[in-house]
Amino acid sequence: MAFITALPLRLSRRPARVLLGGLLFVFFILTLTRRRTAPAPAPPSVHYKANTKSFFPPLKHKAGLDPDFCENFPTKQLDDIQVVLKTGAADGPKLKAHLATITSCIPNLLIVSDHEQKIGQYNVIDVLAELPLSYAEGNNDFKTYTNNKKAQAEGDTVNYSQAGWRLDRFKFLPMVDKAYAVNPKAKWYVFLESDVYFFWDTLFRLLDQFDPTEPHYLGAPSPGSDDRWFAYGGAGFVTSQGLMKKLYVPKTEAGATASPETKLAVKYEKMVKEDCCGDAVLAYAIQNTTGVKMESLYPTFAGEELKDVSIDKDRWCVPLLSLHRVAPENMESLWKWERTRTYNQKPFVYSSLLAYTHSFLREGASKDWWDNLSVAPVPNDRPAHKNPGSCGSECEKDRNCLQWSHSQTVCRWANYIKLGNAVDSENGGQGMMSSGWELKKMAELGFKVDEESDINDTCEEATWVKATIR
Repeated sequence: MAFITALPLRLSRRPARVLLGGLLFVFFILTLTRRRTAPAPAPPSVHYKANTKSFFPPLKHKAGLDPDFCENFPTKQLDDIQVVLKTGAADGPKLKAHLATITSCIPNLLIVSDHEQKIGQYNVIDVLAELPLSYAEGNNDFKTYTNNKKAQAEGDTVNYSQAGWRLDRFKFLPMVDKAYAVNPKAKWYVFLESDVYFFWDTLFRLLDQFDPTEPHYLGAPSPGSDDRWFAYGGAGFVTSQGLMKKLYVPKTEAGATASPETKLAVKYEKMVKEDCCGDAVLAYAIQNTTGVKMESLYPTFAGEELKDVSIDKDRWCVPLLSLHRVAPENMESLWKWERTRTYNQKPFVYSSLLAYTHSFLREGASKDWWDNLSVAPVPNDRPAHKNPGSCGSECEKDRNCLQWSHSQTVCRWANYIKLGNAVDSENGGQGMMSSGWELKKMAELGFKVDEESDINDTCEEATWVKATIR
């Protein structure tokens, strides 16, 4: 009790000491608080910037009905690259369109199929003919191939369109085997399909940043069994010389060939018979043989259809390499546009594609009888559902809305830009569908449709995607 009574007197005699102690205590508490509330370190960026160069000089002759699109193609780059095109006997129109456009400038093109034929200067190899006879044993899917071969030998008409797609998975392993056997000195092996569009300048810029002597397996990731990922064949994929040397036993003597057991198609025959997808089996074969996992470079390796390509703020300056399920007529149109578009030294990025897909926006910000694949429904209590005009006005007010669509009494928004597709007068019973795009916000991102602007040039600098091991 005496201590409590004397405490005020002691404090009054030593005010400086008390004040100093109090300040130290407050400082200590603040330090702890700061430590607890300090923001976590920012996650590493998935993008990077690289000073890449264009390998394509501008076309010298753009005039005329039939310009030579290969006159400035950097074929010197192909000295170190083996391009492999996988197709099927049922893909005649696709293959012809591809050979007339995307692969028309590739002098060392290797074409593999389930049917041997000659198209112009190109020899199409029946890569399934090199598989062991055991592939046909107890394999109903492979019987399509043996039946077709028998009918062809007997002079009967072969309908390749029936169940031909089931043969596709058997081509992946012998395709890789064949590529290495044909060109074991290549630094890079590029695999694509007859409905895949490739932007070659993006590929050359990309590979110029990697060491081909290291094991690389690059592509767009797709989930497989047992938590494994594989490079999706519909986006195209790339392997390096460093990986191929790990996959195959090197020749020990001049002129000697590796034993059949070293071929992937032999080693993993059982698996490819049982699995649905040849690209998934290839990824397993690579990982099981070499320990190398795929390196994801999505969305540079895209694999989306042209109508479904999603362009938003995050992808605006990301280089684009491949598209999937491109129809022959679109392949020809896109190739001619790409090869004659306004020349610049910058990489081809996602927003560059808008000059092709959305050039119609010069005429107006909306289209009737069109679905731009906006999917986010606006809350029911909003006036946006009244009509297309209200839908567009509400989208304009929302800072994240880049496009909209309206059908009957439903308004949908999206924070991305897509092309979509036309709808007919029936439209599944929904009646008129209108779609629109936010030109002001697109202009802020870089895509401007006024007459003074170059709609081909929307991005100051490319942001490349860092490879992620999957």
